Amino acid sequence: MALYFAYGSSLLRSQMERRLMGNKPVTRAYLKGYRLAFMGNSIDRKGSVVNLIPDSSGMVPGTLYELNDIMIQYLDRAEACEKGVYQKLEVEVEKDDGEKLKADCYQLAEAHPAFGKPNLGYQMQVKQGYKEWGLPEEVLEEALKWSEENTVK
Repeated sequence: MALYFAYGSSLLRSQMERRLMGNKPVTRAYLKGYRLAFMGNSIDRKGSVVNLIPDSSGMVPGTLYELNDIMIQYLDRAEACEKGVYQKLEVEVEKDDGEKLKADCYQLAEAHPAFGKPNLGYQMQVKQGYKEWGLPEEVLEEALKWSEENTVK
């Protein structure tokens, strides 16, 4: 079994169950050295999506799921890796108890995607995922504000 670090709409247990029946939610985890930003333009999501950006002082809260090889292949397709929309990234995350683990996550594949504003429905999905896992929602508020400030007008 491999570990997957979710930080966006995949935090929603209902979405993960629809995508990957039988997945095993493990625990909350934190990715240090990155921050969240809303970037790119998703046709499906009708706006920008949450993305990881390197930031030495940043920290991204999320969750870990245990996935088997078939689930990982399906998630790669769902994240459109073969189309170059997202790329897989191997990261080290830390659980609440301080244990560090290797996990895979996804980030936009475009080298410098533009900052933007997410569709309200997508934004609410991500926020609901943070609530479900008891994660700090202020990280999302900060990402929204920061992305808005960096959007080219």
